[in-house]
Amino acid sequence: MRDGIKGWKSAGYPTVGEADLLNALIEVNKNDFAAFVIAEEKARELKKCEFVDFRDYRKFEKGHIKGASHVDYDDMFSKPMMEKLNKSNDLVIIHDIPQVAGVIAATLKLMDYPSVHILK
Repeated sequence: MRDGIKGWKSAGYPTVGEADLLNALIEVNKNDFAAFVIAEEKARELKKCEFVDFRDYRKFEKGHIKGASHVDYDDMFSKPMMEKLNKSNDLVIIHDIPQVAGVIAATLKLMDYPSVHILK
C-alpha cells in the first residue's frame, strides 16, 4: 500500500498476526540474519553508510547514533519511506529487537535494496 502500515491499518486490515508467521520467517532466514549483522565501526567504513533507526520515536529522541534517520513504524514500507531510503546507500538497520531488525532487513533485501545491514 502506498501509505505502508498506516495505510494497511486505515484499510481495516489486521497488523498483528500469529507469532508463528514471524517465527517461521525468522527460522527460514536466521542464517541470513547473522550475515547482515555489522558493528558500528565497520558500518562507518562503508562508502555510503546510512543508519536508519526503526525504534519507537521516544527511544530515538532519548538517544541515537549520530547521523541516524528515524523511520516511524507506522510509515514503514510506505512510498514516502521507500523514496527516502536511497538504494545506492549501505543501509544499516537499527531496532531493539534483533528479530524485528532481521525481518526489516530481509524485507528490504526482497525489495531490491542491495546493501542492507543490521547494527550489532
